[in-house]
Amino acid sequence: MGFLSLQPRSGYEIREAAKRSVRFFGGISDGQMYPQLKILEDLALIEAPKGVEGPRSRQRWQLTDTGREALRKWLVSPSAHLQMRDENLVKFLFAAQEGPELLLHLIRERRESFTWFLNLIKEIQTGSSWEDSKEDSSFAGPLLLQRYGIGFAETVLDWCDQAEVSLLSPKNKKAFNDKEKPL
Repeated sequence: MGFLSLQPRSGYEIREAAKRSVRFFGGISDGQMYPQLKILEDLALIEAPKGVEGPRSRQRWQLTDTGREALRKWLVSPSAHLQMRDENLVKFLFAAQEGPELLLHLIRERRESFTWFLNLIKEIQTGSSWEDSKEDSSFAGPLLLQRYGIGFAETVLDWCDQAEVSLLSPKNKKAFNDKEKPL
């Protein structure tokens, strides 16, 4: 419903907007989205402003007043606590016992991944698919979210640099070498 709060859209347009904007922290599959649109229509939360037009995949939807009220209730309700799933960090937790080479590999893998992510976020033209002008006050949210993504990626990249320097320091090299020597 959030995407429909910005402008009327078809299911395809919602899916494309979600791919551009929320795929890294909240997504929906096609298998979920199209049935969900039907449920939202049955609940009178969305409607087809021009009636049924051709195949359902091209049907444009808009929020009803009831839908806008339901969206507002969701927006002001408490958000769930952050849950992060990051396989690289799980590997990092257990890799130290294998020595610094594996940790360095994981740091470099993380750096590559977050460099890609940062470049992708920087390329996004926030609000570029909206019908309304960028001066619209609703444009502030996507712009702030993009800045969050950039800041997050840059922070992780800084951490990668610091972690690599730390692992390559003579003190840490000695600690790993001492650990590897048999007693």
